[in-house]
Amino acid sequence: MTRRLLTLACLAFATSSAFAGECTDTRPATGELVGQGLLSAETTDADRERLGKQLMCSALAGNGKSQEVAGSLYRWGPRHPAHVFPEDHDRARDLLNAAASQGYRSAMLKLAELELADGHAHEALLWAQVEGVFYRRALEREPSAESNPSIRYATYFAMLIKRVNAANGPYDEATLSREIDARVAGIDRQMAAHPISKDPTLADGKLPSQQHVQHASPADRDQGAYAQFFVEIGPDGRATRDWLVDAYPDPGTGLRLGRLVSQIRWDRLPAGDATMRYGLLPVSMSTTAHRVNPSAK
Repeated sequence: MTRRLLTLACLAFATSSAFAGECTDTRPATGELVGQGLLSAETTDADRERLGKQLMCSALAGNGKSQEVAGSLYRWGPRHPAHVFPEDHDRARDLLNAAASQGYRSAMLKLAELELADGHAHEALLWAQVEGVFYRRALEREPSAESNPSIRYATYFAMLIKRVNAANGPYDEATLSREIDARVAGIDRQMAAHPISKDPTLADGKLPSQQHVQHASPADRDQGAYAQFFVEIGPDGRATRDWLVDAYPDPGTGLRLGRLVSQIRWDRLPAGDATMRYGLLPVSMSTTAHRVNPSAK
């Protein structure tokens, strides 16, 4: 993990040295960069380059949300609608590792997908299992976070485990268990040193009843559709804007799941509070049956 963080520091410094003196782990805020057009296809090349450098500067300063967004953008490269960075799986891996070390579970899932795509089946299995450990912990701390936890494994999450198991074949469970424990312990140490601040006003987004994903593809149904959005939430609790960050099995999945985002409702802010809130929002085929909790920092 330490080697990954050192590599991250080197690559971020190389791409954002002009901003290095201005960044902290909260400034520039990832949401501000996204709101200025970081993930918008209509952004000019010059503005995209400027925003991309600031994103990397923020990642270097330790912002886990910026690390995860940048990791996704390097993983997608030109396949991402915004095309902020070239495709570079090594840089994506370093950035996502840094975010995962802060406890960002969605970064762990992306690492499992990345390692699986690159032929590193054992690493993919490790990350999928480690994410499961942190997911179960989250349920123990906040049992109301998902009204029916079993649904989570009915679609994408169950199929990810199935795919990584198939790629690995037989393995020694005792050895795997020790490796999982060691990785979880390493992340726990990082999280204790750099805890993620939570925004209670972004908890428990709720969908109206009878929502479903329209025009789901066979791959969406068979493999489990999953997408992640950066969402801007107004004082009234409605999503005012959203941007696609990542998706599985393909970008079209993100477009289909994106139709659900505008239906989610978060808590209203007190009268007179005009604060705009930002978070990374996971959405899956099972989102229609439970509450939705974005990560905010």
